[in-house]
Amino acid sequence: MSKAEIGRFSKAVKADKVLADKVKSFGADIDGLVGYANAQGYNFNKDELLAEAKAKKGQLTEEQLDRAAGGGAVVAAEVATVVVAAT
Repeated sequence: MSKAEIGRFSKAVKADKVLADKVKSFGADIDGLVGYANAQGYNFNKDELLAEAKAKKGQLTEEQLDRAAGGGAVVAAEVATVVVAAT
């Protein structure tokens, strides 16, 4: 279910510039990005988003994914971009 939800969110981000700008505005705040997505009706969590980004990876390095998982300063938009580009 979460993979489908991430795909649905990704398609919405691609189709809506306002939504895409909002996603970018979260910067390093992946928890904030996930919270925002959840508030918009998309049902997935941080671990699911990171797992999907890792599965679809091409632009994120292992180090960036590790920092994101640990709450580090990877840009949330980078994670979203990998997922969006892969859908």
